[in-house]
Amino acid sequence: MAELIKCKSCGFVMEAGRLHDVCPACGVPAKMFEPYIDTVSDKRRMILGMHIHPIIVHFPQAFGAVLFIFSAAMFFIQGQLRDDIFTTSKVIAFFLPIVLALSFVTGLFDGTIRFRKIQSPYLVQKIVWASIYVVLSVVFFAVLIKGGYASTTSTAILTAISAGLLESSTMLGLIGTKLIDAKFPG
Repeated sequence: MAELIKCKSCGFVMEAGRLHDVCPACGVPAKMFEPYIDTVSDKRRMILGMHIHPIIVHFPQAFGAVLFIFSAAMFFIQGQLRDDIFTTSKVIAFFLPIVLALSFVTGLFDGTIRFRKIQSPYLVQKIVWASIYVVLSVVFFAVLIKGGYASTTSTAILTAISAGLLESSTMLGLIGTKLIDAKFPG
């Protein structure tokens, strides 16, 4: 394994031979780096290096945002475009709980690999927000199938639920960014 160094300012870890004049992450001078010993096993590093959970989690984040935009737009759109957005919303709403389940499972796996347990306060918060997200996605799909965007009331309900999806997704992302470097800086 290559010799690693860590920026004392921001915690960025990199191979010593790749450092030039400044930290590529925060820009402080190279003298701010110190030797770093990686304590992660090669097997755990390989699994984490695949970034399975971070990749999968972007689908529900995008789906939640798109459903919010579509629901809000339905107050102003009529005709064929409205029908197309409704159909697209149904497809996205159908797949959202499925990709959320995949994200949930990979998140539990990632948390277990990264932290060896999932009872840390941030991971518990993520589990709570993910559960809210799953419930809201199922409710959104049920309301969409039952009433669609047929009335202003149902459109308002769907917009409110999709705002909850967006909020849940945002909270999951904010908590996730706190965890990114918690165990493995850089």
